[in-house]
Amino acid sequence: MKKRLMLSLGLLLSLILTACSNNDTDTMGAPQQTDTMDTSQQEENSSGAKSGEYAEIGSGANLVKFPDFEKGIVFATYDRGDIHENIYVNSREAIEAVQNGEELPSGTVITLEGYKDGEIEHYLVMEKRTGWGSKYSPEERNGDWEYQHFTPDREVAEDDIGRCFSCHANRERDDFMNSMDQMKEFDLEEVAQSENSSSETPIAAMPTEDWMVSEIPAHMNGSKDVSHVESRSIGEEEKAGILQDVLLTMYLHQYNN
Repeated sequence: MKKRLMLSLGLLLSLILTACSNNDTDTMGAPQQTDTMDTSQQEENSSGAKSGEYAEIGSGANLVKFPDFEKGIVFATYDRGDIHENIYVNSREAIEAVQNGEELPSGTVITLEGYKDGEIEHYLVMEKRTGWGSKYSPEERNGDWEYQHFTPDREVAEDDIGRCFSCHANRERDDFMNSMDQMKEFDLEEVAQSENSSSETPIAAMPTEDWMVSEIPAHMNGSKDVSHVESRSIGEEEKAGILQDVLLTMYLHQYNN
């Protein structure tokens, strides 16, 4: 009886040990498999980062087209020897944003019109659009700006645009603009006054409905007796043309003096 009892206990113990051994193997195996998967994923991510390529700096210059800069605002000028430069911005809103402590909005276009010895030498344009520059490396990118260089004939110049990125790179705090201080200090009231004055010239503002215009014989020009000479009546259309010519001549004479 004792022998059977001992045999049964031995068999039971053997079964228990076998079961524990199997559980330990399964429990250890799962973490080992997970560790292998994590290591594999890390190596894959690392490999992807190393293989990732950024676009060549300046390769997006083709996005910048020649701007209609004359309709913009000249907010800064520079003179250095025989070099003269006018800096334009395409919108009043851009200046207002800067003066309100905000970033320049997407769609802002800055144009440098460069002269040398009185002759146009080049146009340098920088344009900001949301998402532009995202394909460049973080070290080379100038925010959302792209640049382009145009010839005096307003054609794309064969130039290394990468130099523009290098020139503006240290102006990150000013949204990569070299003339940010001038824009902050620019007086927008002058623009408003100029727009109001240019909308109505002195000539256009002068009433001429009650004016009487007569044709004077050529031999009487300069004579003090003009008022006693018979004159030919002039129609309204012809009258308007004569008055316009005379007044324009007077205005230009006054402007030149």
